[in-house]
Amino acid sequence: MKLPHGNPIPPQPSKPPSAAKASVQPDPMQQLRQLQLENRQAVVARVAELLTQRGGQQAILEVRGQRVTVELPANGPELKAGDLIRLMREGQSLTLLDKLPATAETRLGQALLRHLPWQQNLDSGLTRLLATLTGGFRNAPGATTLPGSIEALPAPVREALQVIARLLPQVPADNGPPTFRPVAGQNVTGQGTGATAQATPLKSTLDAAAVRQWLASSGVLAEASLARGSTEAGPADLKLALGRLALTLLQHQSLGSDQFTRFTPLPSQELVTSPLQFPVPTTPPVAMAEAREPASPGQMLRLLAGMLNRITVNQLHSQLLTTRAGGDAGTPANTLITDLPWMAPGGEVRTAQLRIDYEKPGQEGASSPRKTGVAEWRLSLAMDLDEAGKVFFDVALRQSAVSARVWAEQQGTARLVTRQLGDLRTRLTELGLEVSELECRRGQPPVTPTRLEHRLLDTRA
Repeated sequence: MKLPHGNPIPPQPSKPPSAAKASVQPDPMQQLRQLQLENRQAVVARVAELLTQRGGQQAILEVRGQRVTVELPANGPELKAGDLIRLMREGQSLTLLDKLPATAETRLGQALLRHLPWQQNLDSGLTRLLATLTGGFRNAPGATTLPGSIEALPAPVREALQVIARLLPQVPADNGPPTFRPVAGQNVTGQGTGATAQATPLKSTLDAAAVRQWLASSGVLAEASLARGSTEAGPADLKLALGRLALTLLQHQSLGSDQFTRFTPLPSQELVTSPLQFPVPTTPPVAMAEAREPASPGQMLRLLAGMLNRITVNQLHSQLLTTRAGGDAGTPANTLITDLPWMAPGGEVRTAQLRIDYEKPGQEGASSPRKTGVAEWRLSLAMDLDEAGKVFFDVALRQSAVSARVWAEQQGTARLVTRQLGDLRTRLTELGLEVSELECRRGQPPVTPTRLEHRLLDTRA
């Protein structure tokens, strides 16, 4: 690997002085000196850009905060922007030793990029899926029956849909606390829809155990439960239940499980424009007439593919942010991002967006000053309610000290929350917590960018 010749290119007469100045190549020896490398010293570099030149190829490398232009050897490994390589200085030149394998962050970023354009919101997708419990199938063209006719759901498909309905907490019409059902060992009574199917016993207390169950059944921990060798019968969380429904639909179509990839996922437009934003932009409400319109098996499979992509994006996004914590000071050591769906009155599914960050002791947080050696938990929750509108909660817990900030888009909601802050402070104090900050603001919380490798995407998380 050679440094390109450092002689300046003579300016063309037709070019203005600024263009002539831009065409001058940097002095390679000066670049080499700026790296401050000893002879035979090795260093890791990142390929920032590839340049095709007459008679060969050049690359711009990022080495020790400097950008260096080099000529690539003809017999070297194939490189692309973002690759990591190992160099060694030999006299007045740089030698390419080897290409390093992709880092965990790079692999996660590449996997995330593959799923980002194909996400379906869980609320709208589940609303349409569960509506088929009463609406049935719409036969696709080419079926043995008349195109557009309605077919009753086969028993295996109905059962798979009812399993999904049982995983969703239900909010009663009087806006009481949601009811939670145990995940396993259920028997649905009657032939109710997703909004009315009942299972006993019901748990109406929204306590820590219920929230833990809600989080465990969200699908974001599906692979973790499988890795532990879970022996529970049937799907134990939303991701596995959606996968089981997809497999049942494929079997109904006389297709193998490998054919699922043939169905193009149906994305939600707001997730196409802001694929990693937290909180996600408001999902347009699904008109009940549209939700109750019978869907074909193919449309259901496309919805399922989009929702599975949404859960997978949350999993990869969480892992990516957790992986980056090892290299960036002040970043959380553990991050979990997920959507928590529930069944609203009338059969419509809603979601709460949840993010939990855990910062290990000994890290100096960049966002707020605090004692070194004290662990911190941070919880962010976003919801869009019928009357209160969009509300956001940011809570931080450091040992026995807690701080909370509530954001509300509607002025009336902000005033109502502000009046309740005194009662909240009293209740937190009664729990033995020291309340350091408690306030309500109008609007939305600020967001920070999540950058993926190769500068392919810059979104908000």
